Amino acid sequence: MTALAAQAMTARQRALSLTAVIVSTVGLGLSYGVGYPLTALKFEEWGAPGWLIGLAGGMPALAVFLLLPVLPRIIGRIGAVQSMVIGCTLTTLGFLLMPVFQSVEAWILLRFLIGAGMTFPWLVGETWINTVTTESARGRMMALYVMGLFTGYAAGPLVLNAVGTDGFAPYAVGVGAMVATVVPLLAAWNLAPALEPHPQSGLLGAIRLAPIAMIGAFAGGITELGYFSLLPVYALGAGLTGADGLVLLSTLMVGGIVLQFAVGWLCDRVSRDAVMIGMGFVCAVLAIAAAAAIDSQVPRLVLTFLLGGAVLGFYSVGLIVLGTRVPVSELAVANAAFLMIYQAGSVVGPGVAGAAMDLWRPHGFVVAMVVFALAASCATIWLISRRARGRRVRSANPSLCS
Repeated sequence: MTALAAQAMTARQRALSLTAVIVSTVGLGLSYGVGYPLTALKFEEWGAPGWLIGLAGGMPALAVFLLLPVLPRIIGRIGAVQSMVIGCTLTTLGFLLMPVFQSVEAWILLRFLIGAGMTFPWLVGETWINTVTTESARGRMMALYVMGLFTGYAAGPLVLNAVGTDGFAPYAVGVGAMVATVVPLLAAWNLAPALEPHPQSGLLGAIRLAPIAMIGAFAGGITELGYFSLLPVYALGAGLTGADGLVLLSTLMVGGIVLQFAVGWLCDRVSRDAVMIGMGFVCAVLAIAAAAAIDSQVPRLVLTFLLGGAVLGFYSVGLIVLGTRVPVSELAVANAAFLMIYQAGSVVGPGVAGAAMDLWRPHGFVVAMVVFALAASCATIWLISRRARGRRVRSANPSLCS
C-alpha cells in the first residue's frame, strides 16, 4: 500500500488501521514500564553502584540516538509492520536473555538491545498514525496513542510489584507485552501505510519543517522526566512523606493519561500553535499553584492531576503539529528527529531540575519546571511571529518567492 492509498482508505479501513496501531502501543508502554524498574531493582539487589544503575537506565536512550538517524530509510525499505515485528522480536530476545545472563555487564548490553528493538515500533507507530489519520481527527487520534502508551508505562511498575522480581515471571511480562504489541499489527498487516524509503530531508531539514513540533518534543522530554524523576523527592523536601510523594506522582500520571483526549479534542477545534503556547503557560501556572497548595491534600492532588495533563500535553501537541506541518513523504524522518529531541530533553530535564533543587531546596525544582514551560511558550510565540514576518516580506516582494 502506498502513502497515497493510505489517504484514500475507506472510513472502515482507516478505523481498523488506527485501532490496531493504537492498541499495540499499550504493550509497548508496558514493556518500557517493566524494564526500567526491573533493571534498577535487580542492580540494587546485586550491589551495583548508583552510576551503573544510571548507565543501564540510559542504554535504551543511547540506542534511540544511534538508531534514529538511519531508521527511517530502513523501515521505508522493509515496511511498517515488518519493521515493528523485527523490533519487537529484538526486544523479546532481550527479555528472554535477561534471566540467563544474571550480571551487571550483560544486562547493560541487553538493555541496549531492548532499547534498540523498542525504537522500531515507537517510531513506526507514531508515523503510521500521522500518515493514516484525517486532518480533522488528528488531535484525537494522537491523543489516544499517547493515552495508550502511557497507560502501559504506568501499569508496568504495578504489574512488576504484583509478580515480583524473582523467577521468570517479570521477564514473561516483558515478553507478553511484546506479544500484545505484535498481535494487533498482524491483524492490520494489509492496512499499514508505506513509508518513504528515500526521504528528501535529513534530520536537520526535518527540524526546520516543523520547529514548533520540536519545541513540544524538547519541552515534553524535560517536563515528563523531570517530574517522573524528582516529584517524589520534591514532596519529601516539602515536608510530605514518601507515600505522599508516590501518590502525587501517580496522580500526575493519571491526570496526564485521562486529560490527553481533551488536549487532542482542543487541537482539532482551535489553532494547534495556540494550544502549544497555552500548554506552556498552563503548565507554569499549575506548577506554581500545586507548590503553593502542597500542605493541603485535596487541592494539591487536584492541581497535580491537572498539571499532568499539561505535562504530557507537550508531547501530544508536538506530534499533532508534526503531522500537520510535515508532508507524508517526510513524516518518518521528521518523527525520528522529534524522538531524538524528546530524548535530549529527557536527559536535560532531570539534571537541570535536580541542580536547581540543590541550589534552593526544594523549591528550585518548581522554578526550573516553570522556566522550562514558559520558555516553550515564548519560543513558540517567537517562531510564529518570525513566520508571520516572513510571509509579510514575501507578500511585499513577490520576486523573493520566484
